[in-house]
Amino acid sequence: MAELTTACPDCREMAANRAWVLRAIGHDECVKTIRAEQLAACTFWIRINPQGCVVGSALGEYVGPLAEDAHKEFTPKVADRRREAAEGYRHELVGHAEWKQRAELCLRGKCQHRTEVS
Repeated sequence: MAELTTACPDCREMAANRAWVLRAIGHDECVKTIRAEQLAACTFWIRINPQGCVVGSALGEYVGPLAEDAHKEFTPKVADRRREAAEGYRHELVGHAEWKQRAELCLRGKCQHRTEVS
């Protein structure tokens, strides 16, 4: 059975108020636990082309809450956004685990979408 790891109150306080101190003097296990929690809480906007391949990614907290906000982030010109929407580009907000599963291989150029096109 997997052992549940929790972070001590001192490290939690450092993470909340002084992240740079946590990296410098926090307990190794606490730092790992807090970092894993932070990654799990991250969201990402992914840009998906008409073939289903993820061709872009942005951290959710830096983009607005709507798919239109993400589209503006990736494609600033209105005319280009309209063209892409008609072509079938879409934008989805996903968590870190889903990003690893769906986006990472595409963004590294190692997905099945690229081999199908070749």
